[in-house]
Amino acid sequence: MATRTSSRHAAQKAKDAITASTETPGKSRPLASKRKAPQEKSTEPRKETKTDKKPELKSEAKVDQKPEPIIGAKVDGLPDTQQKEKKEEKKKEPQSHPPPSAHPKPEEDIELGVHKTEGRESAVSSNILEKGIIYFFFRPRVNVEDPHSVNDVARSFFVLRPTPLGAELDEGQGPLDKDARCRLLMLPKKKFPTSPKERDMGFVEKAGQTMKDLQENFIASSTYQTATRGERTVEEARPYAEGVYALTSTKRTTHLAYLLTIPSEPGEIQESFGLHRRGSWIVQSKNPKFPGPPFAQLPKEPEYPVSVRDKFGDLRWLPLEPEFIEYPNAQFLMIGEAQDTLGKAATAEEGAKQPHEEEPGQELEQLERENELRVEALQGNETVYRDLGLDAQKYTSLPTTWKP
Repeated sequence: MATRTSSRHAAQKAKDAITASTETPGKSRPLASKRKAPQEKSTEPRKETKTDKKPELKSEAKVDQKPEPIIGAKVDGLPDTQQKEKKEEKKKEPQSHPPPSAHPKPEEDIELGVHKTEGRESAVSSNILEKGIIYFFFRPRVNVEDPHSVNDVARSFFVLRPTPLGAELDEGQGPLDKDARCRLLMLPKKKFPTSPKERDMGFVEKAGQTMKDLQENFIASSTYQTATRGERTVEEARPYAEGVYALTSTKRTTHLAYLLTIPSEPGEIQESFGLHRRGSWIVQSKNPKFPGPPFAQLPKEPEYPVSVRDKFGDLRWLPLEPEFIEYPNAQFLMIGEAQDTLGKAATAEEGAKQPHEEEPGQELEQLERENELRVEALQGNETVYRDLGLDAQKYTSLPTTWKP
């Protein structure tokens, strides 16, 4: 028993000695300090990460949606730097689009209802004042439903529909825009002059009109009552040709040249009015300051602005300019020049055009070829009715011969 007591007593003393040494201030054991240091360092970073760093990263990601990448981090199995390169390569890759022909032509390249290009405009001769589409009409005499010759015609007239100088027509053009501005010019003598000895006066019936306006207010038929003959019918004006035209200038004259597209081959009716496959006239504008011949006087003068009147000065006639025929009642003179050829209208005078420009005749022939392809893609000779906004089903075909 003494041995057990002394052993137990010795063990208790040893335990008390160990406990006392650990609680004694000023003494730190190297082993204890090494265990506490890792616990303090590992605890402080976790507090900072929870309270400061991670919330900041989350708020930046919400505002910019593009947090700073961590160098060496992997996205989709690629390091961040490689991921950026991959995105840049995708941007450079050509996008798949429909062929250019499937896209509509840019709106800024459309003017007056037709497509135009700078290259085409720069190639147009400087002496071309205007180009476009020309329509030829006649109106039968009152109550004459089926005219048999020019004697059954009351009047003939033509419509000029200007296009941009850089205009290009193509097979996909379709019917011409009916909202484009036109001029309606009247020829009281019905037949166009065919030689230099023939000179006919004409005048502007309407200007700044759309084809729709002309159709409703002029081309369409109408009826009226008379005291002696009862109801009279003004027959509908009827188209008999369509083509392209150009106003070209020289030092002393202006030429109106044309090439017919419809009909493809002129017939008896077209020749009765003095038209051929192609031709030209000399055109001059009359100064309203001076009275015209008794048979060609109008009840009202054109309302020319001062700028136009100043151009005339004291001259009775001036070479026609597009500006002069923009006013109703403006009078002009047509002189026969060329038939089956464009005559002097086809070439520019020396020094009148730049080396890179084409001759006026070349531009007019190119426009005629384009209009011919457009017409063939539509309804052939009957395209004239669609261009004028008329019901093509109402007409069997464009007439080329008089009814017997």
